[in-house]
Amino acid sequence: MTTRIPIQNIYYLLCYAWDMADMRQRVKVEAEASHSMPNLLVHILAQVTEHLLKRGLSQDYRTRISEVEGIKGKLDIGETLKTNSLRQGRTFCGIDELSSNTTLNQILFSTLMEVKWMESVDAINKQKVERLLRRFPVISIIRITHDTFRHIRISRNNRHYQMAMHLCQLLQQSLSPQQGLKGVYEFLDFKDDEERMNILFERFLMNFYKQECKQEFPEVSRSRIRFQLTPYGMTFAKSTDEAYRLLPVMETDVTLYNPHTKKRIILDAKYYKQTLVSRYGENGKIRREHLSQILSYVMNQEDEAAPQTKETKGILVYPTVDADVDVSYVYKNTRHVIRVCTVNLNQDWWQIEQRLKEIIKEREIT
Repeated sequence: MTTRIPIQNIYYLLCYAWDMADMRQRVKVEAEASHSMPNLLVHILAQVTEHLLKRGLSQDYRTRISEVEGIKGKLDIGETLKTNSLRQGRTFCGIDELSSNTTLNQILFSTLMEVKWMESVDAINKQKVERLLRRFPVISIIRITHDTFRHIRISRNNRHYQMAMHLCQLLQQSLSPQQGLKGVYEFLDFKDDEERMNILFERFLMNFYKQECKQEFPEVSRSRIRFQLTPYGMTFAKSTDEAYRLLPVMETDVTLYNPHTKKRIILDAKYYKQTLVSRYGENGKIRREHLSQILSYVMNQEDEAAPQTKETKGILVYPTVDADVDVSYVYKNTRHVIRVCTVNLNQDWWQIEQRLKEIIKEREIT
């Protein structure tokens, strides 16, 4: 399925997933420079890096230990005594200097250095990267791991690095050393990883509705739901509290809520190469476990003290590039509507937006 999602739409999914929808218009996705996923990411990273270099790379004070006459900065007693510098009237001191050799710039520079050795990146994008690297000041090349990104902090002062860090992280997660070729990297396309694409699709839906449907649903979040089960027979549990603690807690992908109208919709994002499943030649059917999950969310969130919870709707949302599905059901004799629908990602973005807004519109129960 992912091979038929237009490259530009993948970029828009990423922008929303990273909560940076404004970058859709600020970065130009050119077809000739973004004809594949690695080329798309490198092309965008090059544009973002160009902007950072024009603005001026962020700087921070770093301590450098130097031998000086007298005392300047913070005295390093251990190093001074060890080298007998005092006999010559000199000391070793830690001097704070404003430097561009910060962690953010090291991540950016190191990623660009690796990118230029990616076999799947074309000559045009590699040339862009080479030109950008020559414009950097002296920056240390570091070994980037998963923990590297966990320790960076984006604040108001360095917020302009946020897009670059997202791109660097995604590229680093997708780079693998080419077997038998030292210094050459292979791009492992995340679009082929159903689990990673499901996370991307889920985050995209969350932030799309946060950004684009504020009026209809001012509150968009993940919500925690407890199973409405009461312990009564316990063989090994020592108390009711212990029995309660054994129950897992459910967490929705996306919950839309309007505190004024009290309307609530629970969305469950499902990214699968096949929306419906078939067995033994029968017609495609909705996956049993998906229906069970959305029903469990809807039924267990009911609260006798809040009558509006008995009208909560549940929607399974699947992306597709071919067959469309859109069907609604009512659970027993309740007011709970369960809807199963798809959004076609192989179309113009304005049509995707229109479809996503239509999915959460009210449907009368007949």
